[in-house]
Amino acid sequence: MKFLLFSKISFNVSNPIALIESFCFQSDFYSNYDLKNDRTIEHVNKFGARIERDSLRKCKSIISKGSNLSIFRHKLDGFLKLTERTRNNYIEELCEKVFKKLANINGIGFSKTTKILHTLHPDLIPMIDNPLQELYLKKINLHWTEQQASQIFIDYYENLKLEVNLKNLNKIYDVILKNKIPSLSKVRLFDILWWSFLKAKKLKEERNLNWSIINFKV
Repeated sequence: MKFLLFSKISFNVSNPIALIESFCFQSDFYSNYDLKNDRTIEHVNKFGARIERDSLRKCKSIISKGSNLSIFRHKLDGFLKLTERTRNNYIEELCEKVFKKLANINGIGFSKTTKILHTLHPDLIPMIDNPLQELYLKKINLHWTEQQASQIFIDYYENLKLEVNLKNLNKIYDVILKNKIPSLSKVRLFDILWWSFLKAKKLKEERNLNWSIINFKV
């Protein structure tokens, strides 16, 4: 299956189901996080975020005040069907009223903020960890900074709604449900796929190692 990152960088995964199942069942992430239906902000540390209790307390206050934002009224499929203008306005609102305030808390920052929001809204908000930020800065937007949080989210959703991505993610999602792994969202599925691609790319560049399941070109 072919996938695109930020509409420009393509990679192929020959057996995405096997890759995702291996990731889930050979790591603690699945048992410690993905199976949880009653997620709280504390579960963010299951991703290795290592956020101190005092910082989490400050985060809770900000998140509580922003709980009624327009973006949180939607699941992914509905959100992607909104007009581009409406979708972008919701993203801007999220970044101004919640994201930037969380990121400015001591010890939080950009990556951990995405993990916090994904933990609480796994069907909608992606994790945008350092490797994806670095790729975006290097290949997509040379002038991007963390202060422009909305831009990378806007480009992420524009990428995700591309037919090649959404069609293949829907196919994977249906098989995952059939295989009785019900708690993986499409956002989470794509996270596993792009993370694996970037890991394979790094291993190729640094050690000349190849992953037979992933073929890539940039």
